[in-house]
Amino acid sequence: MHIKTHPPVTVLYSTHQTTIPQLSQFVGVVVKDLYAEAVQNNVLISGAPIWIYHGADGKPDTVFTLDIAIPIQGHVESSRFAVKELPAFKALTTTHEGAWNTLSRTYQDIMQHIDKNKIPMNEECREVYLNIDFEEPEYNVTQVQMGVI
Repeated sequence: MHIKTHPPVTVLYSTHQTTIPQLSQFVGVVVKDLYAEAVQNNVLISGAPIWIYHGADGKPDTVFTLDIAIPIQGHVESSRFAVKELPAFKALTTTHEGAWNTLSRTYQDIMQHIDKNKIPMNEECREVYLNIDFEEPEYNVTQVQMGVI
């Protein structure tokens, strides 16, 4: 676990109002559509998929904003998705290896580290999906970025 400032990145994305129990409806679906849109617009997909959580607090009933994004380079004309530049992002960063159903343990470790070291947080958290494997979930590699001040 370390604090790192991630560079700005341009993304093709969609925004959703959701809760933690509703997240499964987006898994694998939205990213495929984003990739298809990027290919149709002949732009370079320049990084791994990112889920950006705004206002999520870990409670199952809390409604928060989720941006699902892919980094791109190039111009996109889309009626389905938007493009924006994510600003530089200072975060406590760690890597979760394995199935997503154990991701909560990684978040617990991050929160304990933040509490122990009295690190001020912001309202944003990101998950960068470095490797996605639906057939062998133990091969998933997810970089968790908890926004800090």
